[in-house]
Amino acid sequence: MNDQEEALAMPQEDEADVAPQQQSFGEWVSSEMTKQGLTIPQLAAKTKISYTGIWNIVKGNTLYPTDETRAKLSAALNQPVPTEVEKEVVEQKSEISGYTWTDFTPSDIGTVPDQAGVYVFYDVTDRPVYVGKSAKSVRTRVKDHQTRFWFKPPLVVRGSFLAIDDPIMCEKIEMILIKFLGKHALLNVQGVVRDMVE
Repeated sequence: MNDQEEALAMPQEDEADVAPQQQSFGEWVSSEMTKQGLTIPQLAAKTKISYTGIWNIVKGNTLYPTDETRAKLSAALNQPVPTEVEKEVVEQKSEISGYTWTDFTPSDIGTVPDQAGVYVFYDVTDRPVYVGKSAKSVRTRVKDHQTRFWFKPPLVVRGSFLAIDDPIMCEKIEMILIKFLGKHALLNVQGVVRDMVE
């Protein structure tokens, strides 16, 4: 049997049999922007989400944006988030029973959750560089960080947040994460001023 005959003899996948790949929230936003001829600056102006905030979502750095951020983008695009995309975001955010995981852009305070919990900042290489907590509002803590000399790209590009209502659990998880990161948590090493009082 020659190569051509062998190729014909092999079972061919019918396009109808191939399951469509699940679209992420960022892919959906990017697709809608393309359909509507919108640029990131135009969408930023419509939503009041920063350029970086939208860029992080479209590029897949922010996989699980807050409900508020998703609602703003949906309204600005004048399209409801498809059920399967919304379901994927909600299911992934609630992977750990009883806890909600959310991504945000630290430089865009509107994308930062206004809840108690633990958060991590990542640099431009997606390496975790700082772990913090707040027993009241992570948004307030991140707003305080914005005045620090180190709070800027490429050192702080994106963040992730785990909602934790219990202040004791919050402190324990923060300490565990800092211990795990060790010297890689660049901004948690001795010599960097950390505000212990909220």
